Amino acid sequence: MPSKWEIAQFWEKGRNRDEFAPHLSLVEPCCFACGWFSERWEEKTPRARWRRARLERAHIVPRSLGGSDAADNLLLLCRPCHEDSPDWADPRQMARWIATRGERPSKEVETFQAWFAAASEAPEFRDAVASVATEQNAQERVMDLLQGLMAQAGTHFAVGISPGTRVAVLRSAAERIRSWDEHGRSDG
Repeated sequence: MPSKWEIAQFWEKGRNRDEFAPHLSLVEPCCFACGWFSERWEEKTPRARWRRARLERAHIVPRSLGGSDAADNLLLLCRPCHEDSPDWADPRQMARWIATRGERPSKEVETFQAWFAAASEAPEFRDAVASVATEQNAQERVMDLLQGLMAQAGTHFAVGISPGTRVAVLRSAAERIRSWDEHGRSDG
């Protein structure tokens, strides 16, 4: 099976690149279908970036339907795109699916959006942070608190930190921040 770098190189020059890899850039790995990427894939060389990229090899025509493991039958997709992509013998169906696939922001933006959504479900966190915002070192103290609480959180296999866990972390942080206020701004 070709490496991710070999697949990316093939599609960079491929005659059907616009249909099957519209977001492709050799220097910045991303999902061929939706453009999703991560700033954490930064490495010294493009080859190393593609190796590090958390993208999956996806068959245009599945092996179970006679497709090969050659680069011309493989795309690099993020997990959601791979799970949603058509398993069909006609490659045109994959091209049509890619053409209608919406774009996704980077992994880091998605993480920020997930925390923002959690904060909307935990308004007490916003209020608690506002109560200490003008204090010296408040930002560092809150970040340290959140990191400590995250170290206590569990994760779901293949999901990571669930929306409910994010809300629980923020609610717990709000309780601790309020206790700082009640105990004379201790680190408690």
